Amino acid sequence: MNHTAIKLSKCRVVFFDLEFYVPEISRTKHGFCYNPWDKSCKLIGGSFLLANPEKDFGLLKESRINNKIQSFWLWEHHSEQKLLERIYEILKNAIDTVHNAHNGMISPILCGIGITSSDIPIIFELFKRYKILTNAEAFSFQNKFRVVDLSQLSIATFNNPNNFLYPKTKNHILNKYLKDKKFESGKSVWDLYDVKDYNGIAARVLDEILSTYKCYELIKFDLDKFKSLEASEKKRAKQVTRKQENSEILPDKINDHLHSQHQ
Repeated sequence: MNHTAIKLSKCRVVFFDLEFYVPEISRTKHGFCYNPWDKSCKLIGGSFLLANPEKDFGLLKESRINNKIQSFWLWEHHSEQKLLERIYEILKNAIDTVHNAHNGMISPILCGIGITSSDIPIIFELFKRYKILTNAEAFSFQNKFRVVDLSQLSIATFNNPNNFLYPKTKNHILNKYLKDKKFESGKSVWDLYDVKDYNGIAARVLDEILSTYKCYELIKFDLDKFKSLEASEKKRAKQVTRKQENSEILPDKINDHLHSQHQ
């Protein structure tokens, strides 16, 4: 599909962050403890920012972005099933908005840090577990999105001295782009949930969404800068080549002139 046919006002970049609860018996020192098929674990909820590429990027006030973020929490719903149905609804609306405007040729983008190995597979497994979607429907639904994982995209903005390209952690990215920002491990949410500090969880996730949104813009700025430098280098190389060609042609012309004089 030609880029000119893309209707930016009908595209969506879905920034999102989910939080989970793992009971003490299932906690380990290392690795990802949450498992969507472990019934003792819980999806606590999360926040979603459906950004319009035409209107929701640039030098915008933080309060404006805050107002566009939607949050869904387990303590606000009768069950995990109801919570998941709300999340499914917001994702389905994003698909409908983008697909209907582009005859299904353009997809909404899921964006976050490390989401390809955590949030995305988890949410679709939960849709299957709670029978919101069948296995086949979940596969089809997931395939209607595209993913921009900043842990992978940002690799290009770091020095990578060897041949082993590895996704960057959330704190790697924050240290580079938002130096005063640092998040504790997601495991700290378990303690907040244990003491029912729901406001603390909600505030943390809101901050993560805003930070991810800012990092997205800053990474894009870096990538644009790289392309600009590449264009400048190509232009410089052409100028050098042209000068070299002219310097080779000039002596030939002089020799031809001298030769004609002697004749």
